[in-house]
Parts: sequence; C-alpha cells; structure tokens
Amino acid sequence: MSQSVQALPPTEPRITQSLSHGEKFVDQYYKTFTKTSSKYYTPSSRVIWNGTAMSGDQFLQILPDLQQTMTSFDVHAFDAHPMGNMTLVNVSGVVKMGERVQFAQTFVVQKTGTMTYIVSDCFRLV
Repeated sequence: MSQSVQALPPTEPRITQSLSHGEKFVDQYYKTFTKTSSKYYTPSSRVIWNGTAMSGDQFLQILPDLQQTMTSFDVHAFDAHPMGNMTLVNVSGVVKMGERVQFAQTFVVQKTGTMTYIVSDCFRLV
C-alpha cells in the first residue's frame, strides 16, 4: 500500500521562510561573487562545478580564478524549498565570461545563527 504525498499549502510557514531565506541568499551570493562569496563555503561543502566534483577546500583554491573569469551574474529565476533544517535553492540565469553564457545552479544551504553556509553547490553552464 503506497502512501499519498500531500503538498504543503503555499502559505505554510516553512515554505514562506525557505523562499525568504533563498531570496536573501541568492541576492547576496551573486552580488558578492567576485569579492566575498568564499564566506559561504566550508571545508566540508560539496561542490560540483561544471561536472567536476570537489570539496569546499578544493573549490576555494580555484575560486579566485573563477572570480576573475566570471565578472557578473544576471539571475533570471530562482526557487527555494524547505529540506529538513536546510533550504534547497535552484537558480538559472546568465553569467558574463567575456561573452554571456546561460547557467543553472542548485544549492543546499543551511542557516546557522546569522550566517548561511553552502552544504552543496552544483553549477553548470548550459
């Protein structure tokens, strides 16, 4: 016997909180990517960057080069969903890398106190 899954109503507080948290994170992350985005990553963060898996430490080593190559982001859409005590954030848009290239990025983020940390980051040029 299978159980039916009920969708949470859109006014459910966890959904509202996740959307608010996701919106703030997306706004800050992409505004500060070329300067301070490293503050969101921890050594235990898991990153898949355009098909290459790495730890947060490994990603932080290549981040300065990415920050010089990817000079601006234009977010076209994002969505956020509660995932236990974390938030799943899906983003799509255009990144300027000399030319403008579409991208998709999925984060799992966790808020600890006043800081948000990236648990998982999957970035892909499309």
